Amino acid sequence: AYAKMLCSAAEETLKLSDGGDTDACQRSDDGSGKGDLYRIWEEVGKLDRMQFHQTSPGHVYSFAQSASQSISKYGTTNCLSAGSLLNETRDSLPLSGLLDFCQQIVPNNCFIERCSKGAWEEMEALYGEKPTSSVASNDFAFGKQVEKWYGVEYFVSPLDESDVELWGEGIGAEEIESIHLPEPNRYIPRSLELCEELPEEARVQRIELPVSPPNLIVNGPSGRLWWKLDERYALPKAYLTVLIRTRASENKLRSDENDQSVWEYDTETSLQSEFLKSIFADALAIDTYDAYLAGLGWSLSKTSSGFTLTCHGYSDRLPDLALKLLKALTSPTFLEDRHFTTAKDKTIRGLSSFFESRRADSLAVYYRNLLLNYKGNGVEENLEIAKAITLRDIEKHHAMIWADNDLSLEVFYTGNVSEKQARSFFSDATDVIDATRSLVAQKDNLDDSISESWTSGPLERRLPAGEDIELHFESKNPKEENGAVVVTYQSQHEGFKGKSLSSKETLERSACVRLISKIIREPCFNELRTKQQLGYIVSSFYDMSYSTNATPLTTSIDSLTVYVLSRKVEPKDVAARIDDFLLNFRSKLEDMPSTEIHDYAESLANELTKPIRKLGTEASNQFGKIRRYAPALYADNESSLEDIPFDNAAVVAATLRKLDRNIILDVYDSLIMKRESRSRILTHVYGRTFPLKEVPPPAPSKIYVSSMDKLLEKRKSLIAYEPHSNYQRTGTRLMGFMGRHRTLQYAAAATTVVGVVGVVLFRGRNDEKKQAKM
Repeated sequence: AYAKMLCSAAEETLKLSDGGDTDACQRSDDGSGKGDLYRIWEEVGKLDRMQFHQTSPGHVYSFAQSASQSISKYGTTNCLSAGSLLNETRDSLPLSGLLDFCQQIVPNNCFIERCSKGAWEEMEALYGEKPTSSVASNDFAFGKQVEKWYGVEYFVSPLDESDVELWGEGIGAEEIESIHLPEPNRYIPRSLELCEELPEEARVQRIELPVSPPNLIVNGPSGRLWWKLDERYALPKAYLTVLIRTRASENKLRSDENDQSVWEYDTETSLQSEFLKSIFADALAIDTYDAYLAGLGWSLSKTSSGFTLTCHGYSDRLPDLALKLLKALTSPTFLEDRHFTTAKDKTIRGLSSFFESRRADSLAVYYRNLLLNYKGNGVEENLEIAKAITLRDIEKHHAMIWADNDLSLEVFYTGNVSEKQARSFFSDATDVIDATRSLVAQKDNLDDSISESWTSGPLERRLPAGEDIELHFESKNPKEENGAVVVTYQSQHEGFKGKSLSSKETLERSACVRLISKIIREPCFNELRTKQQLGYIVSSFYDMSYSTNATPLTTSIDSLTVYVLSRKVEPKDVAARIDDFLLNFRSKLEDMPSTEIHDYAESLANELTKPIRKLGTEASNQFGKIRRYAPALYADNESSLEDIPFDNAAVVAATLRKLDRNIILDVYDSLIMKRESRSRILTHVYGRTFPLKEVPPPAPSKIYVSSMDKLLEKRKSLIAYEPHSNYQRTGTRLMGFMGRHRTLQYAAAATTVVGVVGVVLFRGRNDEKKQAKM
C-alpha cells in the first residue's frame, strides 16, 4: 500500500511538473504527497551533506580499502562523495527515476523473509523435516534447505497466492488512513556553527590537547549539573548524560529487626527495572526514528546507581530529544501491554536459552561473577521471577521509582554547548522530575521518614587471603566441546582511586599490578597458546572493579585474570599449566633486564596517556568518575569535588615510569606466589570432550564448589570488599566493622546480594571492563 501511494504521488507530481506548474506542486499541502516529495528530497540532501562534512574517516586500514575501491569505480574526483547528495537541491528531484523505481516494487521482484517459531512450524507442517535439497548441489526444490558451509537449515517456499492477490487489490480507505509520507523531521539541526563561547584557537581540532576536567556549575537539592565546553574536537556535537540516582532501581523497602524501613537489594525489583528499560526502548523506537536519521542517538541503561539516559549527536536539537525522552520516562503512558509482552518474551527467551547458548568461557565468567559480585541467585531464579512479572507490577514499580525521597539527578553536559544552554536544560529537567515526584507523592501518600540517605552502587566481595576457591561446573550447552578455565587473582590491597583519595603506596601497588599484567600478556599467550597449543583462546588481562558501601564510599579493586578455552586438555590440567606458567615466570621477571622492564612500563604509560579521539569516549570516562566518586565527596565535609580523580591516567603513567624491580617482585609475590596471602578463584567449566567426572576431595586452604547450593552457601561467608575489612577466625574485627555499617551486616550475614543475572547483565565484573579504564 505504501509503495502504491508513493507511485501515485510521484505520478501526480510528474504530471504537474510536465505541465509547467512546478511551483504549485512544491507548495501543495493537500495531503496528496505531491509537495511532500520535494520536502523529503530536500531533507535527505541536507542530511547527506551534514553527515558527509561532519564525519571523520575511520581507521586508516579500512578507509584505505574502501577509498581504493571507490576510486576504481568513480575516479578521484567523486571517490569520496559518490552516493551522497552533495550537489542536489529541491528542484533536482528525479521524479521519473523515483516513479520507475516504485513501479518495480511488485511480487515478481520481491521475496518475503519470515523469522519466527510460528513460521518454522508452519513450514515443517507443509514440507516435513527432511531436507529436500542442499545449496551444495545443483538440484533445487521448495522445502527445507541446508546451507553449504555451516549446515544451517532454512525453508524456501513460493509466495502465497493470497499475498499476491492482496498486493494487487490496491489501497483501501482503511490503509489510506493508517499510512502517510514522513512528517517534517524536527530534529534536523538548524545550525552547525560552533558555540559562540569557544575561543578562536579552539575552532580547529586539537586532539593532542590534554583533557580538562568538567565544571560543577549547579549543586542543589534536586541534583547536580556538570558542564564542559569542548575544546578539542571542533565539531557541532554534544554528549548529554542524565543519571537518575535512585535506590529503587534494584532495592526494596523492608522492615528491619527494629521495625524501621530500610532499603535492601531485591531481585524482583531489579528485574522489573530491566523490564522497564526494555519497554521504554520499544515504545520510543518509532517516535525517535527521525532523531536517528538526523544524527542523534540515545539509550537508557539501568545500573546499581539508578537509570542513565544518554543522548548524543548534533548539539542544536539534542536537548529537545533529551527532554522529550525524560518526559516520556516519567509518564506511565508508555507502559502498554504490547511493549510489555515484547520485553517479557525477550527476557524469558534470553534466560531460558542462557546455559544452552553460551560458550564454556562465558559460563566460567558467569559462575565466577555469581560468587564475586552478582546480587541475585542466578539465572534459574531470575527466570521464575520473570515469568511471574505482570504489567501491573511494572506500573507499581514505575511509581515507586519517582516516590524515592532521596532521588536526585546527576547531569553531565559536554561538547558544543554553552553554560547558558546547559543550565537551561538542567532547569527544565529538574522541573520535569520535581513535578513527577510531587504528583506521585500526592497519589500514593508516601512516608517521607523512610531510612537514612543511602547511595546504592556495585558490589564486590573480598576473597579470603590464603584460600583457593575452585568452582567446577559442567556446561549445559549440548554442542559445547570446549572446556574453559578462568583464574582470577584478587589483590588484598585496595586499588588506587586518585591522588587525593589514595596513598602513595596504594598508587605504586596498583601501578605494579597493571605492569605485571602487561608484562605477562605476550609470554602467557606464546607459552600456552603457541607452544603448548592448549586452545584457540588464551588471554590474560588487568581488571579493575568497584564496590560501594552505605557511607557512601567506593573502593577500587585490582585483579589479574588468565583464561583459556580448550578442547585438547582437561580443565583441571589447564589450570595446573596456568599455575606452572605463573610460578615459573617469577624467575624470568627476576632476571629480566632493567631496560626491558622500563620498556614495558613506558609502553603501558603511553597507552594510558594516548589522546582520546572521540567525544563520546571522553564523556563516558569522565562521567564514570562522577558516578563512582561524587556521592562520597558530597557526604564528606572535609573533601572537595576537586578531588574527583579526572587525571588518574597521567598520575598512574608517571608512577609506572618510576617503578623498580624490587617493588614489582614484592607485588608479584603477594598477588600470585605467596599461598598464605594471595586471594584466588579458579573457575572450571567442562565440555563434551572432557566431562566433569568428580570434584577433588577437600584439602587444606582449598574450597571446592560444584553446585549452585554450595556456591551460594560459600557466598554468604564472604564479606564486602571495603577498606580495612578482613577475615579473622575470631570474627571480632570484622563484626566490629560491621557494627558501624548496618548495610554491610546484610551483605555479610543475610546476603541479599548480587544483581539481575538477566539478558543484558552477562558481561563481566562491574560490566566486564576487560581493558580497565582510568
